[in-house]
Amino acid sequence: MSSVTPHQFSAEIESICAALERPLVFVDLETTGGNAATDRITEVGVVEISREGVSTWTTLVDPQQPIPEFIERLTGIDNTMVQGAPRFDMIAVELAQRLKGRLFAAHNARFDYGFLKNEFQRAGVPFSADVLCTVRLSRALFPAEKRHGLDALIERHALQPSGRHRALSDADLLWQFWQKLYALRPAAAIQAAVTQLVSAFSLPTALDQALLDNLPAAAGIYIFYGEKDVPLYVGKSRNLKRRVSAHFVREKRPARDLKLALQVRRVECVETGGELGTLLRHAQLVSLLAPQNNKKLRRGASLCAWRFPLTAEAPRLVHARDYDFAHEADLFGLFMSRREAETALGSLADQHQLCRAGLGLEKSLRPGAPCSAYLQKRCGGACVGAESGAAQTSRARLALEGWRVQSWPYAGPVLLTEDGGTAVRHLVQDWNYLGSVAAGEDLDAYLAAQLAARTRPPAFEHDTYLLLRQYLQERRVNITPLAAATSIETVCV
Repeated sequence: MSSVTPHQFSAEIESICAALERPLVFVDLETTGGNAATDRITEVGVVEISREGVSTWTTLVDPQQPIPEFIERLTGIDNTMVQGAPRFDMIAVELAQRLKGRLFAAHNARFDYGFLKNEFQRAGVPFSADVLCTVRLSRALFPAEKRHGLDALIERHALQPSGRHRALSDADLLWQFWQKLYALRPAAAIQAAVTQLVSAFSLPTALDQALLDNLPAAAGIYIFYGEKDVPLYVGKSRNLKRRVSAHFVREKRPARDLKLALQVRRVECVETGGELGTLLRHAQLVSLLAPQNNKKLRRGASLCAWRFPLTAEAPRLVHARDYDFAHEADLFGLFMSRREAETALGSLADQHQLCRAGLGLEKSLRPGAPCSAYLQKRCGGACVGAESGAAQTSRARLALEGWRVQSWPYAGPVLLTEDGGTAVRHLVQDWNYLGSVAAGEDLDAYLAAQLAARTRPPAFEHDTYLLLRQYLQERRVNITPLAAATSIETVCV
C-alpha cells in the first residue's frame, strides 16, 4: 500500500483545483473479471483532487480467488503479486474515508462504482457517491469525436501513461485528461457538463442504488412494477445490468420513457441463459402479466386464420378459440381481427387476379354478375364464367401457400438447447413455451410439475409460434423429443 501527498502544486493545478465546486477523486480498479457479483478487485488506484492539492493512493488487494491467465496478461498482476496483500475488508474503512463527500470519477464509471459498492457491502461499510463517467464527459465536450475510450484519449490529448491497465496509472491518466480540458474548454462549460452528467442518472426514491449495483451482467428479463405492485413493463436484454440502468438515465430519453422510470417502485429480474430463452420468457411474461407499457401479444379469442381444406371451394375464417391452431393442417395466415384478415386476403386476391366473390369477400348480386375487382380489371373472371371455379380454387390454394400455419411437428413436448453451450433447456409443446430447466435440475420432476399445474392447454400465441418456427426451421437449437405420453393433453382433462 502506498500514499503520496501532495503532488507538486503548480499555479496551473492550483487554479484548476480552485475552480472545483467540491473535491474530486479519479478512481480505477483492476479486477479478476467483469462481473461485480462474482469477480473481485485486485488493485485500487485513487487520485484525490481538492483545493488543498493533489494526492494519490494505491494498493494491491488479495481477491481471495485465482486471477485468470488472460487478466494476468492484460494487467501484469498475477497471483504471486497479491499474496500477502490486504483483503478488501482490511482497507474498506480507509478507502471509504478517502472517497467520502467527493465526486467519484472513473472511465466507464458504473463498472468501477459497481465493484466498489459490492465490496463495501460485503465488508459491511456504508458507501454512496455521486458518479461522473469520463467517457460520457468526453462525449459531451467533444461530440464530433467518435472514439472516447482511454486509449483514444491518450492519443487525442497527448496524455502520458506511466503504464496501462494498472489502477493508479489509469487513474492518473484521467487526472491528466481533466487538466487538458481547461486548456480546451471554458471552465463554465466543463462545470455545466459535469453538473448535467452527474444529475442525469437518477433513481426513483423507492429504489435502492444497491439494486442496480447487484444486477447481473447476463441475458434475461426484467419487470418494472409500480404502485400496488401493478406490472408496468416487461423488458429483455443481453445484459440486464446495463439495460435496466439505462432506463434511469435522463440524458436524451423520450418523455414516455422518463415517465415510466419515475413510476417504478420495484424491479424483478430473471436470468434466461441465452437469446431464445430470453425471447420465450419475455413473450410468456407479457402474456401472463399484460403490463401497461407493452404491446399486447396476438393470442386467444381474437386470433384468427383462414381455413381452406381440400374439400372446400373457398377459405373460411376461423378463430383460435374454436380450433386447435397447433394441429390443424389447413390454416393460412394469422390475424388479430376479421377486418385485418379480410384486408389481407383482399390484397392477395388483387395480386393474383382472384375473384373476391369466389373467395367469399363480397356477395354476388346475381349469378354471373361481375365482382368489384373484375370491373377494375383485377379479377381473372371466375365470377362471370371466364375462369372455372376449379381453376380459381387451385390458384387460390397456391397463392395462400406462403401463409400456411405449420402444425406442431412432434408427437409431444420437446426440449430445446441453445447453441453456444448454455446449459439451460427450454420445454416446448404445441408451439407453447412451458418453462426452462437448468443444468442439474430433475427433468422428470420439472416436467411433471409443469404439466400437472395446467388445467387446459395454453392458448396458441402468434408471437411465440413465429419465434419457435424460425428457430426450428433454421436448426438454431438442439432438439430432444420427449415421450408422447407426457403430452399436455394427457393431464388436461
